[in-house]
Amino acid sequence: MPFQTSQEAQAAFYTAFVKRDVNAMMAVWAEDDGVACVHPLSALIVGRQAVRESWESIFRHSPEMQFMINESTQMVNDKLAVHIVEEHIRASNAPPSAPVYATNVYRLTDHGWRMVLHHASPASSPAKQEKQTLH
Repeated sequence: MPFQTSQEAQAAFYTAFVKRDVNAMMAVWAEDDGVACVHPLSALIVGRQAVRESWESIFRHSPEMQFMINESTQMVNDKLAVHIVEEHIRASNAPPSAPVYATNVYRLTDHGWRMVLHHASPASSPAKQEKQTLH
């Protein structure tokens, strides 16, 4: 089923993540080898098969997870959508972990909106954010 909007693709991405369903996860990703993924604190993963293998490993080795997603920014045009979110992840009955910032990029394809990039990294603590200066 093609995703009619990038928001539908995004919802399917997080549903697949929570269900730990690699086939549903890969249904969200574009079907080309230009896709890329960076999991928190990991190296760059490029190519559909490598991305699939990374999700298989995560789903196999991770406990059940719950997500609360705060959409920070969304930029959408006719063919490309960028969603920047703050993920609050809770594993099983554990307390919530520190937030993770994720950038999810979707492209409109012949098969609807599909993910081409997921890049997630731990959020810095508020104290560290206040001390940062630009240039």
